[in-house]
Amino acid sequence: MKIPFFSLELTSVEEAAVRKVIRSHWLTSGPNVSQFEEKVARLVHAKYAVATSSGTAGLHLALKALDIAPGNEVITTPYTMAATIEAILYCGAKPILADIDPDTLNIDPAQVESKVSRKTRGVVGVDIAGYPCDWQELRRIAREYRLCLIDDAAHSFGATYRGKPIGAWADATVFSFYPTKTITTGEGGMVVSDSKKISAKVRTLSLHGMSSSGWKRHQGGNWRYDITDLGFKYNMPELSAAVGLAQLTRLSSLEKKRRRLERVYRKRLASLDEYLRLPYTTPDRESSRHLFIIRLNTDRWRISRDRLIFELEKAGIGCGVHYIPVYRFSYYRKMPGFNPWNYPHCEDTFRRVISLPFYPGLKANQVDYIGSTLEKLARKFTR
Repeated sequence: MKIPFFSLELTSVEEAAVRKVIRSHWLTSGPNVSQFEEKVARLVHAKYAVATSSGTAGLHLALKALDIAPGNEVITTPYTMAATIEAILYCGAKPILADIDPDTLNIDPAQVESKVSRKTRGVVGVDIAGYPCDWQELRRIAREYRLCLIDDAAHSFGATYRGKPIGAWADATVFSFYPTKTITTGEGGMVVSDSKKISAKVRTLSLHGMSSSGWKRHQGGNWRYDITDLGFKYNMPELSAAVGLAQLTRLSSLEKKRRRLERVYRKRLASLDEYLRLPYTTPDRESSRHLFIIRLNTDRWRISRDRLIFELEKAGIGCGVHYIPVYRFSYYRKMPGFNPWNYPHCEDTFRRVISLPFYPGLKANQVDYIGSTLEKLARKFTR
């Protein structure tokens, strides 16, 4: 059996939406983008939403809108995609890393508080695999030290924390709609906030700092516009928003499939609890189930994590590792404080994790094959 790590399934719903935009002859930001923003804002209980060309672009804009600037420090996790760190650096600020909670894999609030200095301006939490951070504690820290709080929610569209959607907890929350995410726009992102000021600045910065969009001028508004800030070309095009709107019509079905798939995985891998650990859960948080990350009990295996991935891939099972800590990359290794020994929980986690195939189109018999393959490898390579 050949099982890819990820496989995207689009339908005639998305195809029809894209055809409609093409026939409209308006491809850049327009009515589909506005509608997509409004629907996402309602879903996540946010007052405002601004669509962007990517989650990374959205994170950059959110930090800029919160006045993160050179000389500032922003605390975040080393256990994330490099985009989280890049966005801080784009602002000229200094990323300060805080170790993770070994259970949740998210940033540890106690570690965050220990890293606060007079230069600290903000905190960026990342909801790893769609499992929400401890936002109540992070909000307490942000309020006590007068810091801005950003949720890098690239993984957690549709997740909830203490009964409230992700999107309702931070000063600004940034979603990603990359193909592997809960819903996709191909490439794209969204910044949501309850702050009119933050959202207005994100919108202006997303399109060159212009005071009026092309769509407004096309609709018969004044042809004049001003440039009010040094902006970027980070707006979402109509084609992407059309795909996103179509995906939203299927959101309930996609989420149901992810929940079912998680149950199948947990039941199938229950017999291996001596050799690996399944994703952590608690009653107060509902994950978006973006990834299914197992952690090896490495003291029980006679082979390394990398060798086990090799054996799984040899059996036709695609795997991933989420994440290689940012301090391990050659570009970041030279930065002050970016040393593995400073983050023991992150480093230990990295050596143990394997992301198994996980997407709505994955079938129960494929999960069964993954489970039986892991059982065979456990019999062969464990103590």
